[in-house]
Amino acid sequence: MPKVTFKNDNLTVECPAGTKLVDLAEQKGAAVNFSCKEGVCLTCLVNVVSGSENLNARTENEASTLEAFGAQPNQRLACQIVVNGDCVIETVG
Repeated sequence: MPKVTFKNDNLTVECPAGTKLVDLAEQKGAAVNFSCKEGVCLTCLVNVVSGSENLNARTENEASTLEAFGAQPNQRLACQIVVNGDCVIETVG
């Protein structure tokens, strides 16, 4: 099973492949803030420290939101991430 490390929380958890990061963060109490959960705000902006190849591609909403706000290439919206393998996530701000 994939392992997700929430760097800010010093927390590593396992989850089934295909798990939405928003659900995992809420279940495990990780310090990731959420608002719209639709990929149109920046509330859940995170840095993907490693393992970006193990995440789904950006959704259309996520890509346009990140572009509009000038996000860095390693930044994603946690509400749009689907975990398919090991990764390390760091909250922004």
